[in-house]
Amino acid sequence: MPVRGLSTGMRRIRPAGARALAACALLCSLVLPLAAGARAAELDRKLPVVRRIEILGNRSFDDKTLRGRMRTKQARFYHLIGGPRYRADMLRRDVRTLESFYRSNGFFEARVSVDTVIVSEKWKSARIRLLVSEGPRTLVAGVSFAGQDVIREPELRVGLKLTEGQPFNPGLIEPDRYTLFSKYFERGYLGSQIAYETRIDSLEARLRWEISPGKPVSIRGIGITGVARVRERLVRRELTFKSGQPFEAKRILDSKQNLYDTGYFNSVDIEPDSIDLDSREVDLVVRLRERKMGYVETGFGVGNVYGSRIFGEWGQRNILGRGYAFSLKTQYSFQLFPDGDYSFSKIDLRSKYIRNDGQIQFPRVLSTGNTFAIGAFYERDATVEPNIVVDQGFALSLSRRFTRRMSGLLRYSFENIERSGTDIEASRSRRRALGTNFTRDTRDYYFNPRQGSSYTVETGVAGGFLGGEDNDYLVVGAVQRYARAGGTTVFAWRVRAGYARAFGDSRETGLPLERRFYTGGGNSVRGYRENSLGPVNERGDPVGGGVQLITNAELRFDLPYFKHWNFGGALFLDGGNVWSGTGDIAFGDLRTIGTSNASREEYMLGAGAGIRYHTPVGPIRLDVGFPLRRTPDMAYDRRVHISLGQIF
Repeated sequence: MPVRGLSTGMRRIRPAGARALAACALLCSLVLPLAAGARAAELDRKLPVVRRIEILGNRSFDDKTLRGRMRTKQARFYHLIGGPRYRADMLRRDVRTLESFYRSNGFFEARVSVDTVIVSEKWKSARIRLLVSEGPRTLVAGVSFAGQDVIREPELRVGLKLTEGQPFNPGLIEPDRYTLFSKYFERGYLGSQIAYETRIDSLEARLRWEISPGKPVSIRGIGITGVARVRERLVRRELTFKSGQPFEAKRILDSKQNLYDTGYFNSVDIEPDSIDLDSREVDLVVRLRERKMGYVETGFGVGNVYGSRIFGEWGQRNILGRGYAFSLKTQYSFQLFPDGDYSFSKIDLRSKYIRNDGQIQFPRVLSTGNTFAIGAFYERDATVEPNIVVDQGFALSLSRRFTRRMSGLLRYSFENIERSGTDIEASRSRRRALGTNFTRDTRDYYFNPRQGSSYTVETGVAGGFLGGEDNDYLVVGAVQRYARAGGTTVFAWRVRAGYARAFGDSRETGLPLERRFYTGGGNSVRGYRENSLGPVNERGDPVGGGVQLITNAELRFDLPYFKHWNFGGALFLDGGNVWSGTGDIAFGDLRTIGTSNASREEYMLGAGAGIRYHTPVGPIRLDVGFPLRRTPDMAYDRRVHISLGQIF
């Protein structure tokens, strides 16, 4: 039914009028927000600047901790003009935030109030004083478990927030309940029930967990979907669980990682398809999305040791559908600015390092966890001037990952080596070598670790019972540790030591060039020229040595005001040297004081600072190092080092 009052009030709008109305609406949509923003900015300028926040009565937490939880901030020394503004509504919310913080730490009677807010109209500033009444604190006096014998009590306590001696916070009970449930879920007890009881007596709280694990669930069937080019048996061999075994979350996660490690898949999901609660059985389905089996990869890098480098790789991940992998790699490196002289007139595109590799891998050889590989290589290394080493041959290797963190490698190589440069005892030789490598790596992130550690032990022997013309052996060990030093700051340190020696018929000629240790530069001891430390010949060229010791300590942190652009900084202290043999090392050479007229046998020290630009494949690193101990022939007082990736 038409409404008369409304119909008589409406008018037909002509096209010209419609266009004018639309233009007016558009103008208002642009002008009104600008005007509102201008009024907000003008209002903000009229608010007083918070010059000081004083907190009284707090005994358990210092002022810095409490101020850090407030949205109201006080001006810093660099706020000469402007600064954080005082808002009464925000301060009221801060009071409630601080009270919640105290209660979450066991102070259930804590009260926070605003004592005074002194506003200076002349200086447009405000001084705030807060009063805190903490009251008594309730602590956890006991935690007990009942109703289960599946998991030992010490294991149950791992990861819990509410333990003896900690502040009692009721908000942490549910997170702890989830932690306990996950421990049973990982062992296949999917239907476990967990209840709790709390008793608070005066200032002591006691928590009792009642746990009913139920019966474990076993795996009934395993289905696989999403495979076309990869055979199903290649998928099943990577699974760490089988039908009839208990359902364990750890086995599921390990299987997912194994499937990703094959390189065949972009996506891996393993999840329950159906659960039979009566028979306590579950069907699992493995859902996969395959990658392209053939690939081509290219890239580039920068650095002081190998200079600027270009590399490429072509490969096939799944030959004949049997899981064999084949790859061809090449790398070409040149030193754009030789000897750290960053002048465009000094650009040098001559190669410093060339390596070509071809390799085929056979995973899970003979139905074991080992990977067998055979390959050939060609390498030309001119990084230690003026020497050049050309190495070509083939290698056989057997590798195994013992756990997710530990792996080992056994390698045999047959090589023909040509050497040129200065002080070359044997310009050509045939080499038969056997080497091992053991690694344990718990770092949280490979390219830029913030916590964890890495341990590496490498051994090698050439000649002797293996045959060939080179007879030598070496042992190298390295330890790297990373720990958070507050916030995003990381303290990292490394110790690396190596020992090599010639034996038999090679004792007179000594270690060949490619088996010697060289130290100094952007990846070992910053502040010194590349490979310049240790023994030299009469022309001053480095000749390397059979004993190496390197220590590095570095403090890594975000740069204020620049961290949003992925910039960070570092302070470092490096030390190290190379000696011909253990007989050339004296205890006094390892002293850490003294800055001039040092001998080449002394332990060299370098210190400095650097800038990091963080990328997905590691930071671009620019370091300026200063030699703290100098030999008389050093004609520089600092060195600039540029590289991609952390020094360790």
